[in-house]
Amino acid sequence: RHREQQQIGRSPTPIRVGFVACSFNSKAVLYLSHDMFRFFDPSEVEIHVFSTGPPDHPDFIRDTMRGADWRQRVIDAADVFHDVRRYKGDHVGLARYIHQKEIQILIEWDGYARQGDRAEGLMALRPAPVQILHQEFLMTSGAQYVDYIVTDEVVSPM
Repeated sequence: RHREQQQIGRSPTPIRVGFVACSFNSKAVLYLSHDMFRFFDPSEVEIHVFSTGPPDHPDFIRDTMRGADWRQRVIDAADVFHDVRRYKGDHVGLARYIHQKEIQILIEWDGYARQGDRAEGLMALRPAPVQILHQEFLMTSGAQYVDYIVTDEVVSPM
């Protein structure tokens, strides 16, 4: 397998992909995508999740979510879950932490949905060589530190 990967230009080690958001808990984006982490091939991709926000309250999970804890599903499916609440508001500290983890692709999930909690300052520090906006803000940010956006031709016509 290693020889095959070298021949077609693939790395013999998995690509480290990081997802960062202020909350990996009960919100619409996680409802739509909480199970996607289990579909990544671990021989190709190593998933790191960085959450600067708290988990849902246990009573909310039990009573409102009928026991569905989406954050726990992400924790179970990701290769590494980083509870980085200590860096909330400290974009420099979080950028250093992510950079030390050697994340190659960093995907920001909050967009403009969380106003002051979003990772815009973090992304401007470029802790990863490739940076992507995904999910909650589907249009361009206009920022030069965003390499790609996940969108479609209806939301972002060319």
